[in-house]
Amino acid sequence: MRAIYRKIAKKHGVSVLEVKKDMQAAIDYAYQKPDKSEKEKCLQKSMPHKGAVPTTDELVQYLSYKLKRK
Repeated sequence: MRAIYRKIAKKHGVSVLEVKKDMQAAIDYAYQKPDKSEKEKCLQKSMPHKGAVPTTDELVQYLSYKLKRK
């Protein structure tokens, strides 16, 4: 998991902490915005997460799992 964050951080010239912070902000926005499409609602309901909103790690793990299944 760390390798993914490091690669993104290096590519964009920022720290791993900044990558995770920005990713979490985007996830929070996506889950809290009021005008979601039906597709967005379905995807968000299907993604496993412990809290009200997935963490960056939960999102990356889920997407990684989905990509490996293809």
